[in-house]
Amino acid sequence: MVGIFSRLIDFMEEEEWKYEILEGENVLRFHFKGSAGRLLCYADVDEEKDWVIFYSYLPVNTPPEKMQSMAEFITRANRGMRIGNFELDFDDGEIRYKTSIDIEGGELTDKMIDNLLRANLSTMNRYFPGMMELIYGEKTPRELVEKIEGSEGEDELPSNMALDDDDDEEDVGEFGGTEFRADEDEDEEG
Repeated sequence: MVGIFSRLIDFMEEEEWKYEILEGENVLRFHFKGSAGRLLCYADVDEEKDWVIFYSYLPVNTPPEKMQSMAEFITRANRGMRIGNFELDFDDGEIRYKTSIDIEGGELTDKMIDNLLRANLSTMNRYFPGMMELIYGEKTPRELVEKIEGSEGEDELPSNMALDDDDDEEDVGEFGGTEFRADEDEDEEG
């Protein structure tokens, strides 16, 4: 049986996503350029526990004077989340979204990786503008979350998403201002 980290790398290679392996760790680092902004992302694998965890990070930290408001925003946003959750570090204001899967007794498939990553990136992309508006604006957490959650379906990512390869060259395809590569299989299906 192929190890979980090897399976994840195979998936990233097959999908032609750019990433970096952190030295001495089972962690991949990559960027995603969504319609709302650019995210720093990590995929963390624990081979002993059979876990895969994806994290995406807001590019700015919450300032101390907005910490309580951001905690409320995140609590409101997390209520009803089916896959994953937002996390706020009260020490430095860092915000991230986490999706994870425990595959003990099973085998990690491409579809599982794709679903986990897609749930992560689409959710962070959807809530990103509201978190930025909370940090830099005057609206309440309730107003912002209600506005976001009132716009159903806007968090969808195309079935063929690609990560920002950080090479400053234009990628192929587009989704809501986000650059993606084309998927030949999808074109054949019409």
